[in-house]
Amino acid sequence: MTAPHVVGTLADEDKYFYNEEHGLPIITSLFRSHLGRDVLEIGAGTGAIARWLVDEGAHVTAVEPEPILARRIRAKFAAADDVRVIEADSVGAHAALVAEGRTFDTVLCVSVLEHIADDRREFAMAASVLRPGGHYLVFVPAMPLLYARIDRETGHVRRYTKRRFRGLCRGAGLEVVSLRYFEVLGILPYLVVYKLLRRASITSSSTGVYNNVILPLSALLDKVLRGRLIGKNLVLVARRP
Repeated sequence: MTAPHVVGTLADEDKYFYNEEHGLPIITSLFRSHLGRDVLEIGAGTGAIARWLVDEGAHVTAVEPEPILARRIRAKFAAADDVRVIEADSVGAHAALVAEGRTFDTVLCVSVLEHIADDRREFAMAASVLRPGGHYLVFVPAMPLLYARIDRETGHVRRYTKRRFRGLCRGAGLEVVSLRYFEVLGILPYLVVYKLLRRASITSSSTGVYNNVILPLSALLDKVLRGRLIGKNLVLVARRP
C-alpha cells in the first residue's frame, strides 16, 4: 500500500509495505487451503507473500511494476529457481503471459485490487490465465462507508462490497467459492481515527496495536464466525469452472 505516484518514481520502499508484512501470516492463512502449485501474484511489493508461497511449496510468478521493489524481490530470490519476477503492471504482465501461453493454478491479489481503476478488466485477465478449477484469491478493504482521506492518500480507488464482487465474478465467468468479511474489530478504530479524525498517515503506535491486538483477535473471531459479521476487509475465493 503506497501513496499515489507515477510508476517508476518510487525512490525507497514505502513504510506501509513493512507495516503490512507484519500482518501477512494471518492474512495469507485465509487462503492456504486454496493454493495451487503454480501461483501468479499480482502486486508483489517487497516479496513477503512470495516468500510465504515458496515456503508453502509453490512456484511463483511475481508481478511488480515498481523497479525498486522488483529489484528487491529478485535479490531476495537470487538463489532460487522457483520465483520469476515480471517488472510490469498487471496489463503488461498479462499480455506477456498470454503470449507465452502461460496458465496458473492460482492468481493471488492481496491489498492490490483497490488501487486499480478498471477492476472488471482485472477480473477478466485473472480468469483468462487460470486453469480450469483454478482459484482467484483476493483480499481488499471493504465498506465504502469507511472510505477516508487515508484511502485517498494511499491510492485506494474504492472500498469493496460483496455485491460488487459477485458482479465482477459473474462478468469474468468465475464461481464464488467463498466471500466473507474479515476484521470486525477494526471497524470502530478505523472509523474514529481515519474517517472522523481524518488522520492521513499510519503511525508506528497504531501499527503496533493493529498487528498485536486487533488482527490476532480478529483472526480468532473469524474462526468462530466465518465472516458472518461485517468487517473492514473482504476475502474472496473464486474458481474458474
